[in-house]
This record gives sequence, C-alpha cells and structure tokens, in this order.
Amino acid sequence: MNFTSIDFETAHANYPCEIGLTKIENGQITNSKSWLIKPACFPYMNPWCQKVHGISAANVANSLTFEEHWSELKMWFEDTTLVAHNAAFDMRVLRAALEYYDLAIPTADYFCSINVSRKTWKHLTSHSLESVCDFHNIRFNHHRAGDDAKACAIIALKAFETIQAQSLEDGLNKLGIVLKKL
Repeated sequence: MNFTSIDFETAHANYPCEIGLTKIENGQITNSKSWLIKPACFPYMNPWCQKVHGISAANVANSLTFEEHWSELKMWFEDTTLVAHNAAFDMRVLRAALEYYDLAIPTADYFCSINVSRKTWKHLTSHSLESVCDFHNIRFNHHRAGDDAKACAIIALKAFETIQAQSLEDGLNKLGIVLKKL
C-alpha cells in the first residue's frame, strides 16, 4: 500500500500559500511535511481564505515561492499515486501552480478520498474531512495543509483496512474507483 496524500491551502483562487504532503509506504506513514508558500498573488490574501486557514501575508512574507520549493517538492511526486480529500480542488491548484511557473507537470495518477469514504462508510451523512475524521476520532488542525494531508492519508488507510484491501490497486478495484491522470 503505497501512495502520497496532498493538501493545499490557498491565498486566492489557485494561488497556494501552503502545501502538505504525507508519504505512505507499505501501509505506514513514513514522512509527513508541510511548507508555507509565498503565493504568486503576494501580498494579496483573500480575506475569506485567510479566515478559513489563518495564514496571513505576514506568515508567508519570508517563505519561498512554489517555484523555489519545487526542487524539494518534486521528489514527493515521483513513483507514487496521489490522493486528496476533494482531489479536484487540490489537483487544480497543483496544475495551476506548475503552469504559472512553467514547470513540467509530473506523470501521476490520483484518486479522491471523499469517493473512498462515500463507498466505504455509506451510512455517514457527510463525507467532509472534518466529519470523517470525527467519525474515526482523528484529531487534527483542520485547514492546515500538513494536518489535512495526514488526515486524508489516515482515512484512505482506514478505508482500505475496512474493506480488507491487499494493495492500493485491490482497494480501488473493490470500491470501483478508477485512477485519474494529473
């Protein structure tokens, strides 16, 4: 069971101000990290976004841009399948950041942990990250990218354990989830 979970917080639209990544190898969390990012729209921070995640322009003023982080980040995307809770959002932000800085988009497949949750725990009335974490007693600092990425990884692992998946491919097949291309 190998994959990498990803989460972004944004300053405005598709401009990331934080990224979180959690690496799963052989069904275990082996690394989890987050980086503040000076967004391309700096110093502007959408007030609504800032209210959600609490990251201000002052917090990212001395941070590296996504482009400057990319040499360290890109290794997280090699030889892995990505997962995100609401993957459409996170993959859109990733593609937009890569395109903005004219960086090559990695060859990567991904799936969404909301879909995994919906198919595994059908009785839940909500499959938001917060709701699924509450159901599993997963404590985390919601709307901070590192914690959200780690929570997403734990949810995926719990789902695959629940359905007794022997591998990532087996779990996705049992749930009828098809990988998408980045």
